[in-house]
Amino acid sequence: MSRKIVYIATSLDGFIARKDGDIDWLEEDPSYDYYTEFIKNVEIILMGATTYKKVLSFGIGWPYPKQMSYVFTHKKYTDENKIKFTDEDIRSFMKKLQAETTGDIWIMGGSSLINQFLKKGLVDEIVIGIQPIILGEGIPLFTQPDEIRLELTKVSSYDKGMIQVHYNVVE
Repeated sequence: MSRKIVYIATSLDGFIARKDGDIDWLEEDPSYDYYTEFIKNVEIILMGATTYKKVLSFGIGWPYPKQMSYVFTHKKYTDENKIKFTDEDIRSFMKKLQAETTGDIWIMGGSSLINQFLKKGLVDEIVIGIQPIILGEGIPLFTQPDEIRLELTKVSSYDKGMIQVHYNVVE
């Protein structure tokens, strides 16, 4: 059965981007080794329209050619080869998706979409790479008003000061 995973980076104070959406503070670390293994198991990527536009702004082409990507948006876009656009209810969408999928489902972001999935109980695992920076303000990862219990499964640290925490969502 596929796992529904939030995999994201934050600042130490819990922001995923600056107020204007900029992520210039994210720093690459050559010792970081988790992403390569993570993406191998991902069959489906889910994101909101703002995250989709951010990925396109990197100017490198679509970086996920092996995975099917779904963008949740109310705007009208034309589906592309491995990118589909939807405004379907996330609970019914996930029910259909899980019936068709055996690989992992990456709930990429942004925070609004992640929080909707959390609120509906549609997340199995949360993996957060915490960058060694305090932004002071920005777009928070969690805006979820409900309590969600987590079980720590792994902690890793990397050369440039990033730590990564892995949690299972406890039902």
